[in-house]
Amino acid sequence: MDPDELDDEEEVVEVSGQPKLEPENREKVKTAQYDDVIAAPRSSIDRSKLSTKKQDFQVRVNIHEGRKLLGGNIHPVCNVHVGKQSKHTRVQKSTNKPLWDEVLFFDFNCSALDLCDEPVTIEVLNSRKIRSDSLIGAFKFDLGLVYESQDHQFVHKWVLLTDPEDKESGAKGYVKISISILGPGDKLKIPPKSSSTDDLVDIESNLLRPAGVQLQPATYTVKIYKAEDVPKMDTDYFEGMKRVLRMQHGDHDLVDPYMIVSFAGKKLKTKVLYKTYTPEWAQELNIGVQMPSMCEQLMLRLMDKDHFNRDDIIATHFLQLTRLSSADPDDEGFLPTFGPAYVNFYGSPRESIVDDELEPLNRGCGEGCSFRGRALVELTVNIGQEPSKDEMLRDIDGEDWLRVQPFQRRRRYRLFVGFLEGTMIHPVDAPVEFEISIGEYGNKFASTTLPAPSTTQPTNPVYDGSHYYYLPWGQTKPCVMLNSQWEDVMFRIESLNLICRTIDRLEGHLKDVKYLMRAKAPLAESAGKLIKLLDELIIDLNQPLLDLPQKNITELDKKLYALRDDEMKRILVEAVNLRENARDIDQAINEIDSYIYRLQQIATEPQNSIPDVIIWMLCGNRRVAYHRIPSHQVMFSPKQDCCGKLCGHVFSVFLKRPSVPDKSNAKRQWKLPAKLQVFVWMGLEDHAKGIQHKPLDGEISVFAETYENQISLLSKWTTRAMPRPKWSDITGQLKLPKESFTTPGGWRWAGEWFINPNLSLSYDLDSGLSSFQDDVFENQLRVPGSDWPTSKLFWTDVTGEEAQSKEDIMCPAGWEWTDIWTVDLNRAVDEEGYEYCLDQSVGGFVPVEKTYHLCRRRRWVRTRKRNPDLRQQAAHQRMVRAAEEGWEYSRLFTTKFHLKQRTMDMVRRRRWHRKMVADNPDADAIFIIDPSSDTHESKEEKDSSRKDSTGGEKPFLPKVQAPRMFITFKEPHTYQLRAYIYQARDLFSADPSGLSDPYARVVFSRQSQRTKILNETLCPTWDQTLVFEEVEFYGNPTMLAESPPIVVVELFDYDTVSLQGSDFLGRAIATPIVKLGGEHQMAKLNWHPITRGGEPAGELLGAFELYLNEGAELPFMPPTRGDVYQVPSGIRPVMQLTRIEVLTWGVRHMKKFQLAAVNSPSIEIECGGVVLSTIKIKNAKKNPNFDTSSMLFDVFLPVEELYTPPLNIRLLDHRSFGVKPLVGTHMIKSLQEYRRDPVAMVQTIREKMLESGFGDAEYSIDMDFADSAVEAQHQGQPAATSTSSEEGEFKEDVDWWSKYYSSSGNEQLGRVYREKGYENMVVFEEELENYFDNFTDLAQSFPLFHGKRHEDEDLDEDKAVGYFKGTFRVYPLPADGSDPPPRMLKNVPCNQLVEVLVRVYIVKAFELQPQDPNGLSDPYLALKLGRFKVKDRENYVPKNLSPTFGKMFELDGTLPLESELRVQIFDYDLLSGDDLIGETKIDLENRFLSARRGVCGLPKRYYVAGPYKWRDAELPRQILEKWCATQALPPPVWRGNSQVYVNGKTCCLRDYETRGQVHKDWGPPEERLALYTLLDLGLVPEHIETRTLYNPLRPEIPQGKIQIFVDIFPKSATIPPPINITPRAPQDLQLRVIVYNVQDVVLSDTSFTGEKMSDIYVKGWLKGQDKKQKTDVHYRSLNGEGNFNWRYIFPFKYLPAEEVMVIKKKEHFFSLDKHEEKHPVTFVCQIWDNDIFTPDDFLGLLELNLNFMPKANKFAKSVSLDDLPDNEKGKPVPMVSLFDQKNVKGWWPMYEEGGPDTPRELTGKVEMELEILSKEDAEAKPAGKGQEEPNENPHLDPPNRPATSFLWFTSPWKSLRYIIWNNYKWYIIGGLVLLLILAMVGLFIYSAPGALSQKLIAKL
Repeated sequence: MDPDELDDEEEVVEVSGQPKLEPENREKVKTAQYDDVIAAPRSSIDRSKLSTKKQDFQVRVNIHEGRKLLGGNIHPVCNVHVGKQSKHTRVQKSTNKPLWDEVLFFDFNCSALDLCDEPVTIEVLNSRKIRSDSLIGAFKFDLGLVYESQDHQFVHKWVLLTDPEDKESGAKGYVKISISILGPGDKLKIPPKSSSTDDLVDIESNLLRPAGVQLQPATYTVKIYKAEDVPKMDTDYFEGMKRVLRMQHGDHDLVDPYMIVSFAGKKLKTKVLYKTYTPEWAQELNIGVQMPSMCEQLMLRLMDKDHFNRDDIIATHFLQLTRLSSADPDDEGFLPTFGPAYVNFYGSPRESIVDDELEPLNRGCGEGCSFRGRALVELTVNIGQEPSKDEMLRDIDGEDWLRVQPFQRRRRYRLFVGFLEGTMIHPVDAPVEFEISIGEYGNKFASTTLPAPSTTQPTNPVYDGSHYYYLPWGQTKPCVMLNSQWEDVMFRIESLNLICRTIDRLEGHLKDVKYLMRAKAPLAESAGKLIKLLDELIIDLNQPLLDLPQKNITELDKKLYALRDDEMKRILVEAVNLRENARDIDQAINEIDSYIYRLQQIATEPQNSIPDVIIWMLCGNRRVAYHRIPSHQVMFSPKQDCCGKLCGHVFSVFLKRPSVPDKSNAKRQWKLPAKLQVFVWMGLEDHAKGIQHKPLDGEISVFAETYENQISLLSKWTTRAMPRPKWSDITGQLKLPKESFTTPGGWRWAGEWFINPNLSLSYDLDSGLSSFQDDVFENQLRVPGSDWPTSKLFWTDVTGEEAQSKEDIMCPAGWEWTDIWTVDLNRAVDEEGYEYCLDQSVGGFVPVEKTYHLCRRRRWVRTRKRNPDLRQQAAHQRMVRAAEEGWEYSRLFTTKFHLKQRTMDMVRRRRWHRKMVADNPDADAIFIIDPSSDTHESKEEKDSSRKDSTGGEKPFLPKVQAPRMFITFKEPHTYQLRAYIYQARDLFSADPSGLSDPYARVVFSRQSQRTKILNETLCPTWDQTLVFEEVEFYGNPTMLAESPPIVVVELFDYDTVSLQGSDFLGRAIATPIVKLGGEHQMAKLNWHPITRGGEPAGELLGAFELYLNEGAELPFMPPTRGDVYQVPSGIRPVMQLTRIEVLTWGVRHMKKFQLAAVNSPSIEIECGGVVLSTIKIKNAKKNPNFDTSSMLFDVFLPVEELYTPPLNIRLLDHRSFGVKPLVGTHMIKSLQEYRRDPVAMVQTIREKMLESGFGDAEYSIDMDFADSAVEAQHQGQPAATSTSSEEGEFKEDVDWWSKYYSSSGNEQLGRVYREKGYENMVVFEEELENYFDNFTDLAQSFPLFHGKRHEDEDLDEDKAVGYFKGTFRVYPLPADGSDPPPRMLKNVPCNQLVEVLVRVYIVKAFELQPQDPNGLSDPYLALKLGRFKVKDRENYVPKNLSPTFGKMFELDGTLPLESELRVQIFDYDLLSGDDLIGETKIDLENRFLSARRGVCGLPKRYYVAGPYKWRDAELPRQILEKWCATQALPPPVWRGNSQVYVNGKTCCLRDYETRGQVHKDWGPPEERLALYTLLDLGLVPEHIETRTLYNPLRPEIPQGKIQIFVDIFPKSATIPPPINITPRAPQDLQLRVIVYNVQDVVLSDTSFTGEKMSDIYVKGWLKGQDKKQKTDVHYRSLNGEGNFNWRYIFPFKYLPAEEVMVIKKKEHFFSLDKHEEKHPVTFVCQIWDNDIFTPDDFLGLLELNLNFMPKANKFAKSVSLDDLPDNEKGKPVPMVSLFDQKNVKGWWPMYEEGGPDTPRELTGKVEMELEILSKEDAEAKPAGKGQEEPNENPHLDPPNRPATSFLWFTSPWKSLRYIIWNNYKWYIIGGLVLLLILAMVGLFIYSAPGALSQKLIAKL
């Protein structure tokens, strides 16, 4: 996954004032599980070491169930997102405890490294809501967490769901998942089923986070202080364009840096600082996360602002939080913390700017090859709250600046590198130099640091005479010395090196122990070495860590110190205990391996701010190859154990080319750019005193250097009009007159200037060769129409340059002529050797003369050979010739120079040196060059050089120059290397035939040689000694013995016509044994691993000795064989005469070869140079077996198995006209598994028989009784010895499935079977062959391969062209010439054709790969045996990924013609062709021939009657006798019928039947004893095997598993009847539920009168059927009571043995078939409040598993939430099974789930009666639903509800009476009285005036 890709969903925080990042520039953060998450056991996987090769992977996500989901009456569905793929489960209705149990498959084609970065999101949604509001909760992590777990899988893990947008809202529920990652070769492991008591599991104990710890908000604070040495990112061209457009003025730095910090999907960035290499941001970035976080990497990325294009990535650094924190369960641990400290950035070369193919290195993909800056950062984590938007970015205050100042204190370090050798260089077109840099120091192209002597002198490589080139440095070795300033981190480096030294010593000793174990050394020797290892480990661990300094230490320093100290103490205690109590060496080795891993975990130092040392190889000005050395490995310390392991040592370095890992358009380069032998020392300047004086017994010399340049004008050499100064550096860019050099302070001159020529130019084309052929061309010219003149001759070389005549050519010094000058006729020439052309300058020579040809020539050749006696003289003459004038010539200054002048040469130069010596050892040797001091420069030149482009005066800027440094040695020491190349094995096949023509090239120092070529083999035995004479090394021989130079052995396949030359097969690295004199111990041959492209490619058996050849007597030269030396007898293995017996059974599954069938094959067996050939098979189609099945041959083989050569099997096909093509080959690496000692075996058996008292016993068996018993059994009648059968008794209780469930570990379903006392069979979790050595005791199948292997191709058996079936027996022959032991392979069965009956019992399949778009399949079975095919297409299982088949198929076959049984599972499709889901292949012949007897499994008891009676074709005694015969053992010896002696062991019946009770169905005692004996001998028991299914389209990825067992019976025997494994049929049952009453129901409504009330009804259904039934409504319940007397009726199908309900239903309306589902029988009851105009309100629920339900209460008042099995108090609850009690009545609580953080609420109580009836009982006792007719069994009266229970708008008068009158009658009466009073008052007021007036008038 590209880190630059970012999903749009990720949160990107933008800083005000900064431009917004576009989506394509966003960072996709790699998320991974935080280490303190409780997950599956972690394996020791380092992600950085994972393969980058693209492969097929399959991710299987099993969603089991959910718990405590937030909400009530929800319809949950689970969505799973893996990478960019998304899939979902089915919707589960009306539950917050959904049971999904579905498997989702995700396929990937990527590398393992990229797969680990793929994110996984588990989401649960409520399908009832709209999409935007449907999310309940989610959980995110990455696949790396799963991949790093044991077996790459999670099993039954709970994930905590949270709201990603509101992480403070708490938990939203839990989901139980299992995830597995299957890669090539991985085995599919089915997660075990949950037990029936899973409801009682504690979710918190198996959660993917710390138990009991809730998510907490936290702030990751990253303080970015400053950066240094940031490279320029804008080219000078674009910068010039900006100036032209007036967008930039003046000279500025070409980089605008800012930094991005990315973590947990969030990104922050600093401000942009323009035009600076050293930005100081001083900003604090705060990122809010939820702890524990799911991310383990914090990314720091340096960026360059670009106004015209996207911003450039400068470099990327990842802070690994696992190294900055601790989650040790034995310790308190600590949160991530870092710094303040510098982090170093690496990426592509600093000179790479535009269109760089290495730009991915800047994004952190792969190993950065160049330093690209460093930044001072600090990380802290604060738990409490997340930052607000304003707090995300703020400036650092002054106090923080002052606090970090002490951490920036610098100290002076010195780096010294001496180059002793540069070899294995491939041809280059320019001189080679090497650059050493650390940080920005030493970079020759850098402009921000002072020049330093960081590069070697440019040198032309010289041919070594065989293949490679080397640099002829001679006795003057280049060296470099860099002074740099870094922080004082020595205390960190010393502690790190102390632990690394302990690890190195431990690994070295452990390697020795493993070698002794591999070489089968005496146990005492291996144990002694192991004890010594532990003693030294205890001594190392007792050494305390270095104390921390008192100041300038970070918090991480303190934490790491405590962590390392505690871990080392724990390992010390364990090592002491192992030292005292170890009993098994293998277990001790495994324990020590764990110590190494634990020490490696603490051997990291994230705060080492000193950059790595980088060695660059430069060719011209091009960077070609590099090597990085961690600085701590070369750091010096006064404490010996704290020094880096490479510090002060000579070691070899292999350079490599910069590359991006797994780049699709790049080929793998096997060629090494160069191999260096270097001496490296780095340390504080105070410790560098000794290194300056005499390193490696050489003297350091420092020289000032300048070049004198001239140009040829008119055939004269002059300094005028030159493109470079007269005196300059080697590049010509810096003017360096000799007068301008001024000695630096502390230095003085030690002589005058002298010419010091480059000696590499003095080497001619014959350098390194022992023989050479000189040539010269005789040329003739003519005018048109004339003849060729014989007198006018001129001589040239092949390029046309003038040359001497052949008579004038003299033999060079050190050479001798071997013949005379002759004309070369082995070319395209005529009879006289001439070739013709029109013009010699044009070329185009042809061998035929034409009239228009004006020029002809012929080549004269003469051979010379080197004279070793004159070698020194020739070297001296070469040096004298080179030093005469010192000039070197070239056509241009930019092209390659040479020593001899040529016609076209236009320029020349020579090198001047002047030696300096140091008066002050600490002084820097940097010259300050004053250009004004050049006395040879004219006034006009000086004036022009001082003016700028505008004519103004330039300011004076003195230039600086670094000197050259060399280590000068006096005389070399001469050595002789003897390379004993004995053999190799398991090489890469490079030819189309599947073989190779290998040879080995041995490279040592400046020489290389190669062995002879061996044709057509992958296991060559060269038996050759290569002698390297006069190998010169400089320095002290003792130091060379301590750090010997390595030997490189490269293996190639020789090709005569290949355009690309020999094919590379691999490379091995070895270290020679150095013998300085007096050593007499002979070297031992060792196996050296061969690698090819980083992958194993075989092994090389060889040894190497390096002798100091300076007067001491060397051992005699090895004996010769022809013209090559052999490996001497003291080193070559000790041989003994060995016999190899070969069982050549036949060939199998031969594919076509060269478009023709392989009909007449034969086999060649080769070992140790001896070849055994079989006779050919006449017709492989009719009988693929050989007529002669047993052969043998004698060969001398090594006594030690370690040196035994491999055994090669070759198959040839005999075709017409004598053509015998090689069809295929196979190589057996080790013969150890075939070794036997027949003499010892016979003697042991005889001794055991005498000891047991069976020496004179007779063997007897009543065969008549055996036959009668078998015949009676097969006819269904019990034998005479059996009693009455109990088959009828058990027919209803137990069957074959009872035995299956009991054997599978299902305690509940197999309970009855175990109670009956029957024995289990064996359920194998893998293929049966894996438990019985593939049934190869008689014959093995060896795959034969043909053709050339490609780069990424493995030897997969699917690519085999066929198989050879046979075996081998290897044993030594007597050394005294006595009679050989009896043959081992003499009692083999007949290999003729056998007709058999094959019964295939297929039980069920698991985890099948879905084939349909709905994520399911419709599987059915198909079988194929030879031409016999069976397809059970009609009986497909619709929509099921784990179908139960329960099928038996019978097939007829003939062995071995039809020996491969294929069991296939197809997906049924109605319209299109059926898809193959997967298949498994079974070799029936191996099972039939094996003495393990894989034809029919043996039960644990011998029954002659009953449901589990004997089902084999032979009786146990017959089987036992045949087994002894096939094993070449004496027949069984019986003593009565209760004792038998077999294979050196006495078996007694009483030892097996300890109870003393004999079952009435058991057979005779002798048969029972024979059966027990057979089981003890390891024969195949009665079993079910679990086989993995594969698809040919994806052969490496499992497609599921299938459980089967196979019986094979020869048709000549009496065949027993088959057994019945038909799946059980479910029973038709009926559940009747009567809801009587409810109480204490919460009142959710409020009437308009203000009363609390509810309109209650009860809803119920069986979970899975989802056919809901509900009662009528109890309206206006004012006190929470409801009366119903309502009956539910639910018919269902039930499997009693499995306690599940079987449901067949269509997935949707358009589905053609019903698919079968199995669910626990769970009754769901819910209380609802009825609403007319709004949705009904959910009030409460109750879920009852009818097999495991809480016991009912008799009274409502005693009901509480504690009556539920998963109550929060953990109170035990009595449970019952409705299927056992048939009828249950009482009260249960109703509740509402609040969520994970909210307790349940009691919302009511319900009184119910539940009854289970069979179909017959239901028909006998009819009843109607609700209160419908027939209302019987029992009769339900209408509920006695209060008068207030009615629906208000249907009864208005009742509403007036019971609602209005009951609540407002006093108001109504009061109102009426008030109205009456008011009316009376009104009438009074109205009538009073009239009455009063009348009364007044009446008085008047």
